[in-house]
Amino acid sequence: MKKIAVIGFGFMGVVHAKNVITAPDLKLCAIIDNRDGDIFAGIESTGNAGELNLPLEKLKQVQVYKTLQKCVTKQQPDAVIICVPLFLHYELTKQALNLGLNVLLEKPFCPVPEQCQELIELAHTKQKILMIAHCVRFAPEWQFLAECIKNQRYGELQLISTSRIGGEPTWGVWQDEKTKQYCGGSLLDLLIHDIDFTNYCLGFPATININLKCDEYWEIALNYPSSPAKISIKGGFLHRHSTFESTCAATFANGSIRFSSLEPGVIHVGADTGTETVNVSGDAYCNELEYFIGCIKHRLKPEKCLPEFSMQTIEVCNKISQSILN
Repeated sequence: MKKIAVIGFGFMGVVHAKNVITAPDLKLCAIIDNRDGDIFAGIESTGNAGELNLPLEKLKQVQVYKTLQKCVTKQQPDAVIICVPLFLHYELTKQALNLGLNVLLEKPFCPVPEQCQELIELAHTKQKILMIAHCVRFAPEWQFLAECIKNQRYGELQLISTSRIGGEPTWGVWQDEKTKQYCGGSLLDLLIHDIDFTNYCLGFPATININLKCDEYWEIALNYPSSPAKISIKGGFLHRHSTFESTCAATFANGSIRFSSLEPGVIHVGADTGTETVNVSGDAYCNELEYFIGCIKHRLKPEKCLPEFSMQTIEVCNKISQSILN
């Protein structure tokens, strides 16, 4: 049984802690959070995922530590899941790797590619697994789309159009005006999911165009040398408390695929043979965790989500941000 500690007990820390504590072959040995007060207060209603159905009593029995060093001394975990604000990613990941821990780091990687590269090299030196938690790669609907792109089930890809929108977060660091400016805004919090997915399927974009930028809302066009397909990525933060929704539409030479987070597990296909509904099941975060743990157990590189690719996604996002400044 692998022992896992979760660092940071905001929305994503809560989600990961829940999945660890309910996994039959894992033990949530610790929660690391340096906040004062009751870290469990209000966690049932945090985030944009609706009812989390938390095993609250079990969670409250987990030992809480203020520092990673003390947790390692007392608990000796096999791995940590780091769920802290972006500006803390580099130092905490570096500390965890130097302490001999495998690391699942919540996306995005680090804001500076040089920091990403240093951590990749450190993980290699320490012979530890470092994986960035790009959950969309493990979501059943998106996996179906990735397979259709790869095997050309409906012919050659012609278009991917995504939209990912929601209210500006009202939890965690987003409540602090001074702190949230270091978190990358909607580009690194929301749109990075779709950018990473298209990179995963198609490589590194040859051209990037910003068609619209209005506060924290973006419309971005990407073109890839590996494919003639047009890529449109839209979305961002709307007014707080707006309903979250992620949608995707993909067109191929002989069919189209559509799905939405408001209709989970349902993929609508239109092809030459007519309309078809494909039903899929599974949770992206659970699939992601299972894959990460499998890599630890078998000492395998996380080929489905290599940190090198996650660094590439940071490079693309930095190019997008820089194009606005120019």
